[in-house]
Amino acid sequence: MTTNNNELPVSNENDKISIKDLTNCEDISQIDLDKLELLRGDTPDDIKDQCLKLCQQYLAGNWLQQTVDTIKIERVSGGMTNQLYYCGIVDKSDDKQEVPQQVAVRLYGPKYFNNKDCDGNERLTDVVIALMVSQNKLGPKIYGIFDCGQIQAFYKHRSFKINEQKDPKLVTELFEKLARVHAMDVPIKKTHWSLKEVERFYDNFTKKTDLVDLINKIDIFNKHNLKEEINWIKVLIEKTNSPLVFTHNDFRSNNIMVLEDNNCQSGEQIVLCDFEYSSYGYRGQDFGLIMSEWDRNLNDMKKPMTFPNDSILRSIFDIYIKETERLFGKEYCEAKRVTIDVIIKEAKVFTLYMQLFSTVFILGNDSQMDDIFMNHNTIAGFGI
Repeated sequence: MTTNNNELPVSNENDKISIKDLTNCEDISQIDLDKLELLRGDTPDDIKDQCLKLCQQYLAGNWLQQTVDTIKIERVSGGMTNQLYYCGIVDKSDDKQEVPQQVAVRLYGPKYFNNKDCDGNERLTDVVIALMVSQNKLGPKIYGIFDCGQIQAFYKHRSFKINEQKDPKLVTELFEKLARVHAMDVPIKKTHWSLKEVERFYDNFTKKTDLVDLINKIDIFNKHNLKEEINWIKVLIEKTNSPLVFTHNDFRSNNIMVLEDNNCQSGEQIVLCDFEYSSYGYRGQDFGLIMSEWDRNLNDMKKPMTFPNDSILRSIFDIYIKETERLFGKEYCEAKRVTIDVIIKEAKVFTLYMQLFSTVFILGNDSQMDDIFMNHNTIAGFGI
């Protein structure tokens, strides 16, 4: 569930920039990324019928008395893999209901990476992970799981942006919850995959003659050999000895919901979402993603990235270490190299790595992504 608005998306077309319009831009400065609407695929004509049927099957209660005319369906923007819909009963009963009156219906789309070693069922691990993070109160509450999606709790929220980064209580809760995510014992494969995907994306990219010719016109790719950059970052990663833990793998602001609920108790204001790419992997991957957004909004992504000050990193990772010690004890932390200096270095290396990962992901993915990013000025604006 990744929407930047406190309320449901406002349908003001003058304030929105369609993802399809990106290829018509002559320069990235023409795009206000904070107003960019990301939607994957067309909304099905029968989406109301689909959502109503699912809610009646999995929620029952007063959903059984509803029709397509008594419910509200809104497409929620933000996801690039799935489609997400708000589904709520318009005239809620005054009686206390045992079932939720508004939910989020998630419809799966094909994954872009970390989906090749799944024996033909790329969503099997998603089901396991979604249930576990729900039960551990780290992710959205799950109300239903079906072949092509999930029914989740709907949260009125804002994303974890610059203002939230300056709130000590929210920062504490966020990094305590990240430590708990990394501490989870999930019954899925405990193997590394990330570097293999980088190699796959690079190989795919080099086979696209038109795209290679286009990229060769960009100054930064003339100054730096992409293959050499990949080999260089692989050496750095090996030197960090980043431990294998359960990782979110998309730990960025839009996937961190800050609930707009005045009744939230301390430590319950943040809900992490979009665990679909979660797996075992390098601990530093989650550090690198959130650090690349620290003290930056979407429009700042047009500028070269700088690391947060070390004093900020120390205060942040001190929270993470204390929670890890609470969960496992100091002896575990010493054995797993959970120290401030080690983690800061690890976070910086993986910040660079996740930027490189994003670059080769954009260049080497399928034709659907090519349609979005073929304009070279657009590519440059996404941190390349």
